[in-house]
Amino acid sequence: MVLGAATAWGLMGTVARYLFTAEEVGPLPLTAIRSSLAVLILVAGLFVWDQRHLRLPLQDVPLAALVGVAGLAMANVTYYYTISLTSVATAILLQYMAPILVALGSVLFLRERLTRMTLLALGVAVGGCFFMVKGYDPTHLRLNLPGLISGLVSACAFAGYTLLTKRAVARIPAWTLLAYAYAFATLFWWIVTPPWRLLAEGYPLRLWAIFFLIGAAGTVLPFALYTFGLTYLPATQVSIVSTMEPVVAAGAGFALLGEALDWSQLFGGALVVTGVVLVQRGSAAARSVPEAMPAGHRG
Repeated sequence: MVLGAATAWGLMGTVARYLFTAEEVGPLPLTAIRSSLAVLILVAGLFVWDQRHLRLPLQDVPLAALVGVAGLAMANVTYYYTISLTSVATAILLQYMAPILVALGSVLFLRERLTRMTLLALGVAVGGCFFMVKGYDPTHLRLNLPGLISGLVSACAFAGYTLLTKRAVARIPAWTLLAYAYAFATLFWWIVTPPWRLLAEGYPLRLWAIFFLIGAAGTVLPFALYTFGLTYLPATQVSIVSTMEPVVAAGAGFALLGEALDWSQLFGGALVVTGVVLVQRGSAAARSVPEAMPAGHRG
């Protein structure tokens, strides 16, 4: 599930960059439109499939609102804003500092136990992302101060979303959480960018088709997969596996667009895959010897 989410995010980042550069669509309108379409898709789908998922107990409303606004809304807009200021590579690199924050937060707030294997996998995977996006090449990253700040905020928001969602799915069904989180995120963006202002932009029908693609394949699908992944795996493990996003994006560019991959990207991709394998092996080993884990520290 998490690999599927990483795949969708990797592909949709390139589509967003096209909208920013070729179609002059701003990050704020795109985020608001993406969120609004996601809500429509989720509510319509759940209404037809199982209306019980549209019921949220009153005591869980604040948690869903926090996931939607502090997590989804902030992570989405800062990620796209970073792309618009810098490049897809820079946005990915900065946002994938999030696994480090998730690992720290998991220990402090979720009582997860970090093994040496998990820490090794974390370092290898994040290092792989660095090489995948050529983090050593300033001209490739096109880094600037506003982009750096936006990217780091994106990392914090994505880490917060992961940690909050991991806690929320213990009490709220995943589909219910996703629907209400995006509903609150959409309400937030409608305050920032009212829907009538979005409609007044006069986007042509072909752009709305791309918006719908991003709303469905780049929003509902990956965030649903990511949320369900968090119901099965520890938050740190999920965040490490999600670093496959730049690997998938580079592979798709090579296979579909004929984009070249140099030695550093191949090396970085190998590191990310190694990190994912290591965290899986470490998790399997931990499950096979539960008695070695202190009480209260089972992720």
